[in-house]
Amino acid sequence: MDVFTESHLRANIISWIPVKKTDRVCYIGKDTDVIAGRLREMSENVTCTKGQEETHLKFDYVISVGQLRPEEISRCFDWLSEDGILVLAAENAYGIKYFAGAKEIGSGAYFGSVEGRRESQGVTKEELLASFSAAGFAWQRFYYPFPDYHFAMSVYSDDCLPKQGELIDQTGNFDAERLVLFDEAKAMDALVARGKFPEFSSSYLVCAGKSHSNLLVNEKNETILYVKFSNDRGRGHNIRTYLTKSEDGKRHLLKAADSKEAVSQIENLKKTYGTLCRLYEDTRFSINAYLERKDGLEFEFLSGHTMEEELDLLLAEGKLQKAKETIFEVLNEIRSCKTVKEFQMTEEFQEVFGRAELPDGLTAADASDIDLIMSNILTQEDGSWTVIDYEWSFHFPVPLNYILYRNIRYYADTTEERRKLDPGNLCQRAGITEPELAVYEKMEEAFQNYVLAGHTPLRQLYQEAGKPAYHVTSILHVADGIMRRNALQIYFDRGRGFSEEDTAVYRSKAMDGTYRLEIPIKNDVKGLRIDPGSQACTVEIRRLDFGNGRTPDFICNGHKMGDAMYLFDTEDPNILLTQIPAKDRTLLLDLRIDSMSLAAAEWIAPKIDAKYRLKKILKK
Repeated sequence: MDVFTESHLRANIISWIPVKKTDRVCYIGKDTDVIAGRLREMSENVTCTKGQEETHLKFDYVISVGQLRPEEISRCFDWLSEDGILVLAAENAYGIKYFAGAKEIGSGAYFGSVEGRRESQGVTKEELLASFSAAGFAWQRFYYPFPDYHFAMSVYSDDCLPKQGELIDQTGNFDAERLVLFDEAKAMDALVARGKFPEFSSSYLVCAGKSHSNLLVNEKNETILYVKFSNDRGRGHNIRTYLTKSEDGKRHLLKAADSKEAVSQIENLKKTYGTLCRLYEDTRFSINAYLERKDGLEFEFLSGHTMEEELDLLLAEGKLQKAKETIFEVLNEIRSCKTVKEFQMTEEFQEVFGRAELPDGLTAADASDIDLIMSNILTQEDGSWTVIDYEWSFHFPVPLNYILYRNIRYYADTTEERRKLDPGNLCQRAGITEPELAVYEKMEEAFQNYVLAGHTPLRQLYQEAGKPAYHVTSILHVADGIMRRNALQIYFDRGRGFSEEDTAVYRSKAMDGTYRLEIPIKNDVKGLRIDPGSQACTVEIRRLDFGNGRTPDFICNGHKMGDAMYLFDTEDPNILLTQIPAKDRTLLLDLRIDSMSLAAAEWIAPKIDAKYRLKKILKK
C-alpha cells in the first residue's frame, strides 16, 4: 500500500464536515482516491473533477484538498449554490514543518515555499483571505489540521487552539526524505505559549460560504470548533471527539463512532458511567455525565485544567516535591475505589491483556478504568476532580497496581522534564515491585494489540515504508568526520624532523575533497610533508609547485595510477618534498582527495603495480 495516498487517515481532513446524504458535492481530485471514497459514504451525490472543466451544475459543497491555488478560488464560487460552502485544504507557505526541514510538496525542494519558488504550493493566510474576498464569499473560517492535512489527527480553530504538550505526535514523512533541523514538538510548544500557532500551522483548512444564512454547522446548528480523531486503530475502536458551540455560546463535548463497527464502543460508555459512579462515590473523583444524542454522546463541558497541566506547572516552577505529593494524592484516590478484593484472572481479562503471570496477593475492583491517567482528570476551581474520559474501562477485575503503573508511565515517563520525577522510584513508592513491572509491560503490549485489532498504525507503517529523516546533528557529525578524514595536513621540518606540534591543517570548503592553496614557507623550513587525509584514498595532483610551474621531486607511500593520480593503500598517506627552493617559497597546491575503503585500496594496489612493471618491461 502507498501509505501517503491510500491510508484511510487521508480522509480525516474532510470526514468531519457535516455533509448530508442529500447534499450535492463536487470533489476536485481523483475519483478513485481515499477522500472521494469517503465522500461517497457521506453523500449520495458526489461529482469528481480535475477542477479545470466548466460546469453548469450547482453544488452544496465544493471540496479541494491541496489542488486549488488562490487565483482559482473564484471559479469555485460560480460552482456553488446560493447557500454553498467551499472547503479548501492548503499548505501553509510558512508552516513549521518546512522550516524544520520537510520538502515542500509542489516544488519538491527544501524550503521551496519559504523561498517563494514559482512551483511551490504553499500559500499564506493573507493570500487566501484576499482571494476569498475578491471571489465574493460572505464568510470564511480557518481551521488548523495537525500534524497537517495529509494525516489530520486533530483539527483546531481560532476558538479552540492547542494547549502546550498536545502537539507531540508528528507524523512521519511518507512522500520524500527530509531534514530534521530542530525538535518540532518543542517548537510547537513554544509557538503555542507565544500565541503563534495559527501563523505556523503546517496546513490550513478553510471553509467559506456564499451566504451568511448557511454557516458550517452540524444538525443541531452548532459550530464545530475542534475535532480529534482516534481512528488509527481497529475499526471496532475508532471514534472521534468534537467540541462545538451553540448559538447561546455554550460549548458541547461530543463523542461519536468513526465507523459502524465502533458504535458499540460509544454505547459501552453508558454502562461505564454508572459503574464508575458507584465505584468512586466515596472518593474525590466524580465522573463526567453524558446526554444521548442522535450522533453519539454529549458530555458535560467543564472548565478547569487537567491534572497533567497542574503537574507540569509545578515542575516549571521547580516544585518537584509538591508534584510528587500531588501524584500520590491521585494514586491514593484511585486505590480508594469500592468492591476491592483479591484479584482473580477471568477469560475476559485474558482476551485483552493475555495470560499474565501475576504474583499472588494483588487487589482489584469489580470494574476498572485503566486509562485513569493525569490527562483524563480535570481539576476544577472548587478543587474537585472529574474523570473526563473513561473510554478504556472494563467490567471485569484488573489489578489496581496496573492502573497506577499506567498513570505513572503516561505522565512521568513521557518527557525529559517529567522524568525528573524518577518514574521508577514513583512505582516503587506506589508498592509496584520489579517483577510486577515486567508483567505490566507485557500486559500493556497485549492491550495495545487489542486496541489495534490487527490494524497496522501509522507509526509502524512509517518504520516500514517511511522515507529517511536526517537529523542535522547527525549530518554535521558525518560531515565533520569526512572533513577530518580528508583534512590536508602540512608538516614542516625545521632541521629537527617532522612533528605534530609543527603542522598546518586545511579543510576542503567545498566538502568534495578539492584543495586550492597558497602556502607561504618560512626560510627556516628544510623539508615538507603533505598528508592527504587519514584514510585510504586517491589523490589527483593537478598542481604542485613553487610558482614556477615545475613540479618538484617528491616521494610518497602511494601507487601511481596515471600521470597525476595516486592510490594510497594506507591510513597514513603522505607525500614528501625532498627539495625546497631558496627563493619563491610559496607552495601552490591544487589537488583532489577521494576517500575509499582500505580493503578496496589494498585489493587494487597490486594490480596497479603489476601494470606499471609490465609497461617498464615493454619499454625496454
